[in-house]
Amino acid sequence: MFPRPPSPAKFYAQLPRILAKPLTHVPFGAQRLAMTKVLQQVFKEALESGECEFLRNRWLLVKINDLNINWYFSLGHDGKIALQPFGMHDVSISGNLNEFILLAARKEDPDTLFFQRRLLIEGDTELGLEVKNLIDALDTNELSNELRFLLSSAGEFVSIFAS
Repeated sequence: MFPRPPSPAKFYAQLPRILAKPLTHVPFGAQRLAMTKVLQQVFKEALESGECEFLRNRWLLVKINDLNINWYFSLGHDGKIALQPFGMHDVSISGNLNEFILLAARKEDPDTLFFQRRLLIEGDTELGLEVKNLIDALDTNELSNELRFLLSSAGEFVSIFAS
């Protein structure tokens, strides 16, 4: 006898994680290239105005628990975002993929995600709060139409099917 497939609701809730799973097999060099390009665009204004200086010589670990992905971010000497696959960190922000999608798409208030412990800050919480406030202050209208569409669509999907 074959096991029953998951219900459509359970399948839809897991779909973002299933679609993102191949990312775990992409070499880090390719991940770094794509992530730094996107992050340079997302944080362009903040980088140019010096709002990201608090990350210089400090490292933020972003852990996507359900994908088992870790990225270490800092502000490089050249004023651009630096990304490493491992290392020491001052603060970590962790959670499942759906929570990060909701955060990026602004479908859920960052404070709600943190207070409900769906996203966790560990380590230098003051640094973590600065990162959270930077994300909170981003103007998504400054993003490319393609990136805005991707974030909006993913956020809408997660808010409907994974909540």
